[in-house]
Amino acid sequence: MPDEMDWRGDVAVIVPNYNKRRTLRACLESVYAQTYRPVEVIVVDDVSTDGSLETARRFPCTIIESPRNQGPAGARNLGVAGSSAPLLFFVDSDTALAPDAIHNAVKAYRETPDCGMVQGIYDIEPLYDDGPVERYRVLCEHYERSQTTATFLSCTLIPRHVFEEAGGLDERLRDGEDFEFGTRVPARYRLVVTTSVVTKADDEDRFWGCLAERFVRSTTLPLIMVRARRLRGEGKVGFQLSMIGTGQSKRKPPRVSSASATATFLTLPLALISPWLLAVPAATLAVFLWMNRAFIGFARRYRGARFGLWVGWMQLCFHTAFFLGACVGLLRVAYELGRRRGEPVRTGLSPAPSAGTGE
Repeated sequence: MPDEMDWRGDVAVIVPNYNKRRTLRACLESVYAQTYRPVEVIVVDDVSTDGSLETARRFPCTIIESPRNQGPAGARNLGVAGSSAPLLFFVDSDTALAPDAIHNAVKAYRETPDCGMVQGIYDIEPLYDDGPVERYRVLCEHYERSQTTATFLSCTLIPRHVFEEAGGLDERLRDGEDFEFGTRVPARYRLVVTTSVVTKADDEDRFWGCLAERFVRSTTLPLIMVRARRLRGEGKVGFQLSMIGTGQSKRKPPRVSSASATATFLTLPLALISPWLLAVPAATLAVFLWMNRAFIGFARRYRGARFGLWVGWMQLCFHTAFFLGACVGLLRVAYELGRRRGEPVRTGLSPAPSAGTGE
């Protein structure tokens, strides 16, 4: 363990937790093993029922118990309100940081003028390898997070003044709250996406669970984008952060991939009418494979041809779930706009309850 003199006074680590007993120990061990150690480590327990709170109490962290289950947005807001350090480092309780993650994040922040956020990526390997579905999910996150300007809070440093200026996280959102937060950060701040800040993740390992998770999350995206467009139209703030650090260009939204994947499944029954009509799903599949050729090729080079085929199949299903969820989200947008509820989100930090210190 590093000497006590290695503790700095400028970073607070915020760990929201809900029923992550399996991974919370590894998460906190990785936090306390950092070469650049934080002055505050705050675990916000969101009314867990699996005993994970007892795991947190074995570490010298500050524990905040949420009065009710609020979701990750509310838990993170409570953690911020219960901390005082000028730099906030968000860590998910089902991840484990590389030893130099905080050091590299602080370094990137200090070296980047007008830096509003330093965002890391997933390690290419899962925290616990539970099979091919999880290998696909972690590989997908590893690949996409190095190319996207969407904001994620699983391994991210944000200056406190930027977090508060943007209004904190919208506690009405149970999914997509970190992406939505990025749409409200003033455009003068820069987003640094760097491959030097790495965390290992324990992701979904069941096929249907993976698709259900993607479906649910994508239902929130249309509403978030409508609100973001309104904010930009009013000249207030907007999703105009600059991505630097990875050498990658901005990844385009997966509209074509998702539409072609869905069309492939929807047109397959045409074969019952005539074998010649198989040309229709074959054509849409070809479009999908072309749009995803870089990622499938990346998977093939990493784990071989069989894994590349598996990733192609999973991508096809994953993008279909995304498309269907987004369609449901569009219906939700129409409903909210019809009721004149499509205004930009109301935000604000939650007051922190009494905090206890773990043994």
